[in-house]
Parts: sequence; C-alpha cells; structure tokens
Amino acid sequence: MLANPAFQTGITVITQLRNTLAALATGLALVACSDGSDGNITITDAPYRLQGCADSGTCVSNPPLVLGGERPAMVQIPSDYDYNSRYPLVMVLHGRGADGLIQSAYLGLLPRVDSHQFILVYPDGLSIGGRKQWRFAPACCDNEEGENPVSSDVGYLTGLIEEAAATYSIDAGRIGLIGHSSGGFMSLTMACEASHLVTSLVNLAGSTFVDLERCQPAAERVSVLTVHGDADDTVFYQGFEGAYLSAPAVAERYAMLAGCDTNSPMTLADFDLVASIAGAETSRTSWPGCLDGTEVEFWTMNNGPHIPGPWVTEGLDAFVNWLLDHRRD
Repeated sequence: MLANPAFQTGITVITQLRNTLAALATGLALVACSDGSDGNITITDAPYRLQGCADSGTCVSNPPLVLGGERPAMVQIPSDYDYNSRYPLVMVLHGRGADGLIQSAYLGLLPRVDSHQFILVYPDGLSIGGRKQWRFAPACCDNEEGENPVSSDVGYLTGLIEEAAATYSIDAGRIGLIGHSSGGFMSLTMACEASHLVTSLVNLAGSTFVDLERCQPAAERVSVLTVHGDADDTVFYQGFEGAYLSAPAVAERYAMLAGCDTNSPMTLADFDLVASIAGAETSRTSWPGCLDGTEVEFWTMNNGPHIPGPWVTEGLDAFVNWLLDHRRD
C-alpha cells in the first residue's frame, strides 16, 4: 500500500508536532469552562442561501489567496481555476499546537486541490498558552495576556466562509469541514451553530459537549463522518465524564440530528486507512434513513493513536470524497 506523498514530504515536521499536539489534553478544559450563558446564535426556520460572486457574476480570474483581514487565512485554488465553474469549498481546522498549513499537509489536502478540484481554506486558531487552538465554546479561556475570556470562533469561521463565497466561485451546496482534535471539536460545533452553511464534515479524533442542549437545533442537517482511534490517549475514545462524549456517542448524536434510524446501525466492510497498522484496521458503521440526502458514518481505527500515520492514499481520498460527495441541494 502507498502512503500519501504529501505526508512523506512533511513527515519531519509532523513528527516534531507529535509531542506538541499531545498537549491537547490540557486544552480540553475548554469544553467545561464556559457557563453557556452567552455567545448563542439564534437560528430561524427560514431557509438560508449563501450568495457569492458566482451568483452576482463578479468573480475574477485571479483572486487573492488570503482571507480574513486582520486575522488572515490562507487559500489554495486549483491551478486551472475557472471563475465560470463552481467549486466545492473545503476548510481544514488544525489540532491544538499545529496550524492550518501543517494540518493540510498531514491530511494530504494540498495536492488534492488540483486532483479533486476544490478550493481549500486553511485558517489558524489564536494562541492560548503558546499554542494555537480553536474556541468551540461560547466563551472560554484567558487570552495570552490573561485578560477576559475570548469568544467562540464560530463567528470568525462563518465570516471566512461568507468571504470565500464573495471571492471565489463557490458551490454553496458543497461546503465541507475537516478537523483534527481541537479542530474536530470546532467542526462539530459548526455543524450545530452554522449548519446553514456547512453541508458535510470529517471529524478526526475530536468530540463534542456532553449536554445536548449545547448543540443548538440545527437549521439544516449535516453529513458527518467521525474517525477515531481506540488507542487515542489524548482525546479519549471512551470520552471523559462530564467533559466530552465518547467517539461512538458522538457519531450516534449526529446520526440522530440527521434524522437517521439510530436503532438500526449497519456494519460496513473494514477499511485500510493507516499504513503503519497491519491489515484493514478500520471498522465502519452507518445508519439508514437519514433525511434530506445526508449520511452519517463512524470509523474506528483499531489500535489507532491520536495522530495516525502514514495514511493510506485511498484513505485520504475517502476523507476528501466524503466532503465533496455529500451535496445539499
């Protein structure tokens, strides 16, 4: 089996990050430190249609490759980008201690911008305690100067998606997130609070709040793929009581939110995802009857750690295909 070339190119950097990213366990206090009394987003029943330059006919052939103003996010577009075509938008959310570029290389996203034809946005979380991370709670954690708690990043990421649509020719029916660890927590929060924009996501080694009320009723259903190693010693596969859900419970919650039949889980064929683990180590479950064309799947990497690698090429293709194939009309 072949490992992803982009991973091999950046393997030295990724190896250096293993110890850094392991510090995510310290940052899991983010889940519990908000009182949940502010930062809420009101979601109405009215349908939302993301409008962009593709709708107004104002897209240009040579757009800028940075968004976000004072908090910039980098962008990669296909080398043969054609503003007369509409492209899926993929946003990658890094783990604690990494950044958008390193996470994009680790997940093999950069070469797939051309091979799979999508627009990639890779923002960075702000630094807390010297490590970049995402604020997936309404208000949590002092900033670098120890001042008042900072607010959730939902507003920032929502703004990036809207700015991307205004800048590039985006298919508003295919807006996907792929998040690792802290980025997985953030992606799942976006599926609750920004489901009017997000159509699909891949959650790798992340989790979500124990209290279902913290996940506001979604305006739209989202297709969710949760992937977690049962040997993860940073974000525990079995969850953390009072802080975050177990990996199976995460998948079942988002299956419920998608209207799937959670009483009838289906076993899919095992899949070879991680080249360093012998055989087809990943077991897979799905749920039937999901509404509005959505799908929810749960993949367990048996003996898989928090930062697996190297990935099998077909596995990295599967991540991207999940985001691109689950379109919302």
